[in-house]
Amino acid sequence: MSGAAQTALVVDSGACLRPSLGEARWVNVVPMSIEIDGHTLRDGLDITSEELYRQLEGSGPLPTSSSPSPGDYLRSFRQVEAGQILCLTIPDRFSMMGRSARVAAEMLRSEQAEKRVRILDTGTAAGGYTLVAEAAARACGAGLDLERAAAYTRQVAATARVIAALETMRFLVRSGRVPALAGRGGDLLHVRPLFAFAGGDVRRLGLVRGTRRALRSVAETLREQVPKEQGQRLAVFCGSAPGPTGELVAHLKELFDGASVERLNLTPVIALHTGPGLIGAAAVADLPLED
Repeated sequence: MSGAAQTALVVDSGACLRPSLGEARWVNVVPMSIEIDGHTLRDGLDITSEELYRQLEGSGPLPTSSSPSPGDYLRSFRQVEAGQILCLTIPDRFSMMGRSARVAAEMLRSEQAEKRVRILDTGTAAGGYTLVAEAAARACGAGLDLERAAAYTRQVAATARVIAALETMRFLVRSGRVPALAGRGGDLLHVRPLFAFAGGDVRRLGLVRGTRRALRSVAETLREQVPKEQGQRLAVFCGSAPGPTGELVAHLKELFDGASVERLNLTPVIALHTGPGLIGAAAVADLPLED
């Protein structure tokens, strides 16, 4: 992009943006925090996903995570050069980041009335959040003003679909996100629970026995949930073992007529809540930017 962007993009580290995009001058990434043994670490900066997976293998207390505070967002809003800011979050029911960002926007308004901030709930997470954030970054990088960049991002976000399978429910149980009894059954049966994330809602679709069947189910379910007549941007993500990623990419290419598939590197915060065996795929509509 030539010249200064009209609109800056602010996202949290859970967006899992690739380094080249996260370092673009019109993008500002606010790190989430992870607490381990009384120490606060910045997501993706002070700890890697691999280091966190090793921590999860222990029998001690589960590390905890926290969303960026209003102060974290305010510092980010102050840092950007553009006078218009588009800030993306995941749904409020899963995180405090939306509330924190809105408080920070009010604080900024009292300091720098000339700056405008738009907070946009993407209604998605994990790989879907990444694809929506990438779309927003393209819009900002193309020089769109805040209204047009937000409208474009909202259109893309409405199409986001995420299908994922966990190796175990143990980490979700330990984090308090599902009841212990609900998680125990799947582990005893050695099956993978399959989930869908769309429109701000998570649904458990069923149980799949074995990794290879899970990979096929993830790809086929994603294909079923997106319009066949519309081009898609696709991405895959996995936990500590990248081996299954290639097979999942192959399934998606077969089902989506050879479309390109991005491979995402998950941040430690996502690893914390899903454990090492997560495999998943995400799609958003490949919508053209307005001239």
